[in-house]
Amino acid sequence: MSDVILNAVSLLRVSTQQQSDNGTSLQFQEDKLKQYSDLNDFNHYKTISDVASGGLETRDGLKELEYEIENGNVDVVLIWNVSRAFRSMIYFAKFYEYLQKNNVELISVSEGIRSSRKEGSMMFGIMVSIATYEKDLIADRMKSGKTTRAREGKFCHGRIPYGYKKVGSDLKLDKEQSPVVKYIFKKYNSLIKRGYKPNQRTKHILKLLKKNGMTFKGKDFKAWNIRDIINNRFYVGEIKFADVKTNHVYPPIISKRMFNQVQLGL
Repeated sequence: MSDVILNAVSLLRVSTQQQSDNGTSLQFQEDKLKQYSDLNDFNHYKTISDVASGGLETRDGLKELEYEIENGNVDVVLIWNVSRAFRSMIYFAKFYEYLQKNNVELISVSEGIRSSRKEGSMMFGIMVSIATYEKDLIADRMKSGKTTRAREGKFCHGRIPYGYKKVGSDLKLDKEQSPVVKYIFKKYNSLIKRGYKPNQRTKHILKLLKKNGMTFKGKDFKAWNIRDIINNRFYVGEIKFADVKTNHVYPPIISKRMFNQVQLGL
């Protein structure tokens, strides 16, 4: 039998202060987890609590716990139960995988599940599998919604193209940016006709844009901004998402003739 004493941290959470009287309060959880730690001869290193709703990425308590784990101070994490500690199985799955990666045991006290035991590892594994399935379903629903918008010719994915702005759920021409897009295409096409090489065209346009005070969302244009603009068919009225390719419902900025001339010169 090992004489090594393991450091245990209690992780507590309630969504709001109003839950303090229903058997899930921070004090209730703290007392139960401390009792469990003492009964199992752990060194109760610390109690970390969150009084907030939120996911793994935004909770200060979890950030503090991660700091302690990464400094080698934690062997075991105690929670009252999974549903109390995490609002979503997806967030729980991320956290459990993080603990596994760092060789930290997870114990759900009220559910009697320990990740160091075969049956406990299996139970947590099932929870993670359910979370992965839930995550995939959400991704499929989101993709389905985006595909529907694309088929309707509506913007559905990625960054809004320079030259447009979002108004409500729609896109409108940006009166300051859209003339810059036209300027870039016109100058690029002119430089092609004058025999400039691709790198020379881009450098020359960048100088002209800076000289004329034209910026990319408040910053100086970069070479990749020019590249992305002259290759984006959204400017001629087309939209593409997954296997959907169609005309969009927004005003085009560039004629197809101008776009094709620039493309032929690349």
